Amino acid sequence: METDTSLAPSVVAVMVVHDPGDWFDDTLTSLAEQDYPNLRCLFLVTGDDAEHHDAVTERIRSVLPTAFVRSLAGNPGFGPAANEVLRLVEGDNGFFLLCHDDIALDPDVVRLLVAELFRSNAGAVGPKLVEWNEPRMLQHVGLGLDRFGEVDPVVDTGEADQEQHDAVRDVFVLPTACLLVRADLFRTLGGFDPAIDFHGEDIDFCWRTHLTGARVIVAPDARVRHLERLVDRRPDLNHRSLRSRHRMRSVAVLTGGSRLLGRSIQLVLLTVVELVVGLFTGRFGEALSSVRALGGLIPRTGSIMARRRAIRGQRAVPEREVLGLQDPGSSRLTSYLRGKDTETFVGADSTVRRWREASFGPLLAWLAVVLAIVVGSRDLIRSGVPPVGEFLPFPESPSDLWAEYRGSYDSRGFGATAALPTGYLLLAVLSVFTLFNMGLLLTLSIVGAYLLGALGMWRLATVFPVNRARIAGMVVYAGTPLAPGLLSQGDWSALLWYAALPWLLHLLRRAAGLETADPDADVLDLTDGVVRAGLRHRIRALAFLTLVLAATAAFVPVVMVLWALVGTLIAVATVVAGSSWRVALWLLGCTAASLVTAALLNLPWALDWRWDRIVREAPATPTGRDLIDVATLAPTDDRFAVLGLALFVPLVAALAITRAWRLTWSVRAGALVTGFGALAVLGERGAIDVDLPSTSMLSVPVAAGLALAGAAISGGFGSDVAARGFGWRQPLALIANLAIPLGLVPAVLAIGHGSWHTPTTPMVRLLEAQLPVDPVAGDYRVLYVGDPRVLPVVDGEYRDGIAYGVTDSGDFDFRHRFVKPTTRADDALVRTLDLIADGSTLRAGRILAPLGVRYVVVPKTDGAVSTVDDPIPVPNGLVPALQN
Repeated sequence: METDTSLAPSVVAVMVVHDPGDWFDDTLTSLAEQDYPNLRCLFLVTGDDAEHHDAVTERIRSVLPTAFVRSLAGNPGFGPAANEVLRLVEGDNGFFLLCHDDIALDPDVVRLLVAELFRSNAGAVGPKLVEWNEPRMLQHVGLGLDRFGEVDPVVDTGEADQEQHDAVRDVFVLPTACLLVRADLFRTLGGFDPAIDFHGEDIDFCWRTHLTGARVIVAPDARVRHLERLVDRRPDLNHRSLRSRHRMRSVAVLTGGSRLLGRSIQLVLLTVVELVVGLFTGRFGEALSSVRALGGLIPRTGSIMARRRAIRGQRAVPEREVLGLQDPGSSRLTSYLRGKDTETFVGADSTVRRWREASFGPLLAWLAVVLAIVVGSRDLIRSGVPPVGEFLPFPESPSDLWAEYRGSYDSRGFGATAALPTGYLLLAVLSVFTLFNMGLLLTLSIVGAYLLGALGMWRLATVFPVNRARIAGMVVYAGTPLAPGLLSQGDWSALLWYAALPWLLHLLRRAAGLETADPDADVLDLTDGVVRAGLRHRIRALAFLTLVLAATAAFVPVVMVLWALVGTLIAVATVVAGSSWRVALWLLGCTAASLVTAALLNLPWALDWRWDRIVREAPATPTGRDLIDVATLAPTDDRFAVLGLALFVPLVAALAITRAWRLTWSVRAGALVTGFGALAVLGERGAIDVDLPSTSMLSVPVAAGLALAGAAISGGFGSDVAARGFGWRQPLALIANLAIPLGLVPAVLAIGHGSWHTPTTPMVRLLEAQLPVDPVAGDYRVLYVGDPRVLPVVDGEYRDGIAYGVTDSGDFDFRHRFVKPTTRADDALVRTLDLIADGSTLRAGRILAPLGVRYVVVPKTDGAVSTVDDPIPVPNGLVPALQN
């Protein structure tokens, strides 16, 4: 017996349509096949293209001839677009069926939803949503919500539909993919929040529905297939940011006035906790998005208060009743501690969401690394950083730095009118975050650089889908002998490069469209996880890449050349490994673009960059160290450093054993190790007639390559080793994995010292104590001559193995590490040194006096590179020539 149309309440299906795909025909057919007798359809087509609108209208009318079709300018988002029904449809009787354009309803959906709404006396009811291509897989059966606006999905990703969720029940949130709501209630609420365009309109609407006292229920007997591909359809949107921003807005707008202050404090504390926990669980991006969204509430306070006043009349039930419907605690923190988690992986031709292991392993590994770095730096944190090498005190006055930078006069040495390093400006800006405490800023820049390097490698290693690979990559990078050696020598330049390189590689691979590959795609021999990234995604990653590179080059400009070589090696290795040449071109193009833009950001100082000058800040002096010494990555002579050679075993094993995309990353790692390792060895032997950066600078990409290789062999143990027949691979892989902790021994032993073996009496302090500061006698200059490895200041190279530097009287500070511009006074100084070296004058003091030089210092030891027990020889003939 058919239901009389006049007796059935009117239902208007409101569908917002934006650039629909092939699936849209199924959507229209499902609406046409509904067995509900009193259903009308209203389609709101967004976009400014008239031809596109006509084409969509023709598709709709071919299936639903009586449907109403209206055009909306632009793409205001689902909520604001759906609100047009309030203007286009009159009356409060009946219901609105709000729909996305990527759903397919079973024939009885509308009838079942209407019947359940009457039966339960509800205000809004939703169906069971299942996957479009796999209807046996659940997508959503209503959603839970905590008081902080965080959604609890109720069903797990990939959960099969076995009727376990088929009971009608109250829920706090219903997805707007298919939502039946009373027309009078929709008008009372004023529709969706017009300020929420994408993501979060369901939270706001259902929360306000509860405030009116109406029920929100799910009717699982009604089944709807949902494509749910907004991220793919709108790659121009920052979806994570929109989710966080609109979640925070809903909490700020809808929390009751009596609880708003307390909830705000809880939200701040929870966000901080999420940031810390997210850092250790691989969800730092989500936590950082919450921090930005929380901060974004401040400039939007006016609009939030206006919105609170606008909905004041909708509050019909006590706040405590609504709280009783919300989930207790924090859904976000609970999800962090779950035994399983989901992640998006890149397959051969699509992206999929799969389960991945979620454990306390990353948290424990991070706690161990942070604890090790903090304990190893305890004396630096407690007593301050000694002035070793480049660890010179930051200038006390940030305003003086800004004034010098703006004035474009370099007062160091002989003085010159020239563009000042961009690092002056950055130091002045960064001092704001330490409340202008420059000593604290120096300590944070040193200890923080170590931590940032480890964090960057963790982010880079997220290209591997398993936690053990990410842990291995991060631990290897933090545990090589390189970083403790840089700290012991005060090598601030190499330490900054160490901190920046993993981030640069991570952002480069994202700009090139390289994401986490599908771990189940091994049989396809997937060489890379290449995602079809939108232009906005690439530009955003490239922008962050450029900022990191520009900030690093502001202090160490030689990294521009090193980064160009890194990008080239990664691109070449991509082709060698058999991956897409398009990816290689993206890698090269993004590298080139970042270099050009970073140079522009460092103008006008970048105009003075010349190879002989920028390499002077981190010079390589041939020392004759052999291959073994260089391969240990230890800048200093440490009897345990030889154990660091064990970290090369995973590289060899990864190249020999791994397959698919793990082999591609192993080849990239091998390119970094061999390319920069060869340069370091040749530089130590003086085999190249070109000035090279220091071995420490060249060793940083080697350490990054070893870390990637460690991640590859650890991450591929199950697929590349255990899953294959027994043979030589199993023992080699076992040895490689055991070699990782062995290679960490030198770094672990360095922790016990407390200051990474920095000298207790550095040369700078001795000089400051010996050289007088007498206001009566006036200012003067000091000339330093000798081996460049022990000079506190290097202004230029006089002869092979001999450099010089000039400073004013007074204490050293961080500005002295920057190379000064060459002036005519420098030329006169070089001529004077020539006269002294030739024995052509016995009046060196009189010749140097017009240059303001009162003292000539020939350093022998600095406590770090050159010690009393193992001094670097003074260049032959230097001291006798000066004594004459």
